[in-house]
Amino acid sequence: MALGGDEGLRYVGAFLITFGAAWALTPLAGRYAHRHGFLDRPGGHSTHSTDTPTLGGLAIALAFIAVGVWAGGADGQLVTVLAGAVMLAVVGALDDRRSLSPWLRLGLEAAAAVALWAVGVRAGLLGHTWFDLPLTVFWVMAVVNAFNMIDNHDGIAALVAAMSTLGIAAISADSGYHLVAAFSLAVAGACLGFFVHNKPPATIFLGDAGSMFLGFLVAALALKVDLPQGSWIVRLACAALLVAVPLFDEALVVLARVRDHRPVMLGSTDHSAHRLRALGWSKNRVVVTMGGAQAVCSLIAFGVAEAATDVLALASLFVLIAVALTLLATALKMPTPRREAGAVGAVGFAPR
Repeated sequence: MALGGDEGLRYVGAFLITFGAAWALTPLAGRYAHRHGFLDRPGGHSTHSTDTPTLGGLAIALAFIAVGVWAGGADGQLVTVLAGAVMLAVVGALDDRRSLSPWLRLGLEAAAAVALWAVGVRAGLLGHTWFDLPLTVFWVMAVVNAFNMIDNHDGIAALVAAMSTLGIAAISADSGYHLVAAFSLAVAGACLGFFVHNKPPATIFLGDAGSMFLGFLVAALALKVDLPQGSWIVRLACAALLVAVPLFDEALVVLARVRDHRPVMLGSTDHSAHRLRALGWSKNRVVVTMGGAQAVCSLIAFGVAEAATDVLALASLFVLIAVALTLLATALKMPTPRREAGAVGAVGFAPR
């Protein structure tokens, strides 16, 4: 559809300003983290060699908040999205400093999801309130923890979140939902501005504050994708594709730990990135592969939304599930070193 000048200006501004702000603020967040002890220290389960600050999420949040409100407007739903993301960022920052109970974290994630449902940001697959509420809570908790888990390697979480939100922006803009598109572009810009400092070798990490902040934003914005045409099957296919890579890694880790009779909430070097590194892949190759995989999935999601046909949506879901199952079976057979990280966070902040 045709894009008006005002929308185009808002899109460009939302992306570029948050990109520049995150790029400039990230070193400041790193210095603050060093000064106040928010550091991921080498040794034990960690694989990096120097003390590395973990407040990268603070830079993303600061870069995003003001511009996100400007880009998305004062819409009540988007303000609720932003408030929930900030609340979980604070929870994550506290968890970075001292480990919180995983059940407390899960409870707060559920509360944030209920707040989304209350203002109308909900799954809405079948149009039944009794079904939408638990599905919304499940979706938010799954995506938040998926991003928390995938933040186990330099650059991956930020790049994957950028690819997810760029896909959401493209679908929303094409469907005429310009505020959601601008909001999503603001997230993508902040992620890529941070990625400049977080790409291998990273000088700063997202930390739980950043991964939970981004996970909640992606989960909520995916729920805000509203298609003028197409059934619930089309919506389901788009949602799954927009977060395919984080959900795959989450499924892999949970299955591996359940199979080996290990606690799911205990972090370890058993993620997708660790398995690829065990094959001899470089850090850059791992980041490009996983970010590229999410970019391809987001592009397919855009195609499914554009066509809005059940046949294409079902075919995409079938291929996605078949590929995921094949990769899961292959990955679960691969030997991988496991250095336990300790019960940190809802699902365990995985070591690098």
